[in-house]
Amino acid sequence: MKGSNGTRESLLLAAQTLFSQRGYPTASVSEICRQAGLANGTFYCHFENKEEIFTALVERLKRVLHARVERAATEERDPSKAILRAYRSVLAYAEEEPDLCRVGRSAEILRMGIERLFRMDEADVLSEILVAGIRAGRLRPVDPPTAAQALLGIIEFAMLRYVFWEPGALTTDVLQALDDFILHGFDSGKPVAPVADAAKDRRAAGRIVQDSPESGGKVTRRALLAQAERLFGEAGFFATSISAITSAAGVAQGTFYVHFPSKVAVFVELVRDVNSQLVASQRKAIAGLEDRRQIERAGFRAFFGFIGGRPLAFRVLREAELVNPEIGRWYYERLAKGYVRGLGDGIARGELRELAPEPLAYALLGIGHAVALAAQAGGERAYVPEDRVASLLDALERGIVSPAD
Repeated sequence: MKGSNGTRESLLLAAQTLFSQRGYPTASVSEICRQAGLANGTFYCHFENKEEIFTALVERLKRVLHARVERAATEERDPSKAILRAYRSVLAYAEEEPDLCRVGRSAEILRMGIERLFRMDEADVLSEILVAGIRAGRLRPVDPPTAAQALLGIIEFAMLRYVFWEPGALTTDVLQALDDFILHGFDSGKPVAPVADAAKDRRAAGRIVQDSPESGGKVTRRALLAQAERLFGEAGFFATSISAITSAAGVAQGTFYVHFPSKVAVFVELVRDVNSQLVASQRKAIAGLEDRRQIERAGFRAFFGFIGGRPLAFRVLREAELVNPEIGRWYYERLAKGYVRGLGDGIARGELRELAPEPLAYALLGIGHAVALAAQAGGERAYVPEDRVASLLDALERGIVSPAD
């Protein structure tokens, strides 16, 4: 027996609120019913379980976003304007329905399989716009699938920073800075000085690191972190138990609490540890480089190399904002703050165009994460082929608009 559409909609809206505020893993069917002011039995007249109502919300978001991007593609003849209208319309919807968009973001992070539905649909339409623009000579010959993923990354991180974290912060200035970057890139056109051999030598030397011996306690702690990374990366935080971590590390369960007070605590330390190693790998890669454009190229390659070599760590980082919103935000903000300083220096030296550093920083972070995520979706590892990396870096520097247009 099925109930009325009004009752079903009440349940959907209640679930949307709870999943946005509490997260899918911790919200229950009974809480959804209380939020909707309905008896528990009513839920099962409309949905078989919690996963089905979650999927229904993601499908709703998929339909809306696909329609908005498709409308931009069909109603704008100029491919540049179509791209800008597409990404702006998605961000506008996020401002209108932030709770539903948070549900969609959590679907991507939870790796339930349904997240690929709307990402693939949006990416396909964006790719079609790019292909048509390239054929017409209006857009540069970028790799369309990679450029489409990059655009999705810009949308995702602009949404995160300027809609979710700070509602109302998605100003005209922010959007215009993103428009300018998408169309024309960040390269000022100033000649790039050649990298000195000494700088290359310093970078190579920086990759050789001798680890000092660790005490027994540190070895155990490191083993717990390593197994937590593997298990959280494979099954997710919520499906992994402390006993599974200690068993995999070969220690008694009580030993875990000598090092960490809770499962959340080991997760938080793992995020900080992975972040520290990621930053260190990028610093080694850019050692001796002075021009910001060279730094961007080396930094992106280092990021893709790090994530490709440690795909489980990447999944842990993606899940952070669901497990502990504070550490999730800390991870992205820490990267962004350093990025803003570096980009600001590059602008001051005339290497980069006059773009607002913070929107540019979040756009570049989003691009890296989105392209790595797309690569990971195609297999167990997240290696980005060099030809795609080269095409991506070219688009970041010079934008998507053809010089002749």
